[in-house]
Amino acid sequence: MKFKRAVIFYNAFKTHNRPLAEELLALARGKGVAADILTDLSQLPAQSGADLVICLGGDGSTLHAARAAAPLGLPVFSINCGTLGFLSGCEVQNCRQALEDVLEGKGIINQRFMLHTAVKNAAGTLIGEGLAFNDCVIRSAQARAFSLETDFNGRELQNYFGDGIIVSTPTGSTAYSLAAGGPIIAPEVDVFLLTPICPHSLGQRPLILPADGALTFAPAFKYPGDQATASLDGQINFPLEAGSRVIISRSPVRARLITLPGRDFFNILSQKLKWGNRAC
Repeated sequence: MKFKRAVIFYNAFKTHNRPLAEELLALARGKGVAADILTDLSQLPAQSGADLVICLGGDGSTLHAARAAAPLGLPVFSINCGTLGFLSGCEVQNCRQALEDVLEGKGIINQRFMLHTAVKNAAGTLIGEGLAFNDCVIRSAQARAFSLETDFNGRELQNYFGDGIIVSTPTGSTAYSLAAGGPIIAPEVDVFLLTPICPHSLGQRPLILPADGALTFAPAFKYPGDQATASLDGQINFPLEAGSRVIISRSPVRARLITLPGRDFFNILSQKLKWGNRAC
């Protein structure tokens, strides 16, 4: 797929990425691709005719760009200017050649499903909703455990008691969930992954469920005034009081990430997370 108009995004607080953004702007225009630089993705819907988002930054910037681009059907090519860059399509060292290849139609578009999260208060009023590419994390706002009543498609699962729970996509299985002891799931598998955070029971372990249903979580607290937080990709946060409900389902929109041949999921696992390496 060849592109006609690109948007180059970088975090406004990461001013050191501005020179690279301007260099890639000139490169795109030199290839006959109209391009603009954005530091505020709320302006993305106004970019009429845009068919590509080029993201400069780390995984946090990629998550932000993916959530903004997915409802518009725009693919994202992410250049790792951060630390890990697990979601990136290339490293900054080879980004010029990589971008040329993408603009010439040599990229591969990988579609990843996203979570839709709706938060309701005790009266049943919707107080917020949003997309998550990696995960929705429900955790205590205080340094003490709380309970989460959980059901799937109206069927009670169990009460989780601990510091909270991580509901992740397969893409997010290599993020916070992995650090909390969850399994790695290949990104094309269509499932939810539930990983308890510091559970107060030896019987509460990660759980994999089909992604064609809806999960509902209801927090309950021991002390009046305690709260929890529902956090989408660690970037969008909703406060949860007793009686609140968090409803998580598969979003009808999908993130579209561009990679190049030779940079697949298992290669990145080996390179970034040292998967398969011996400890000594």
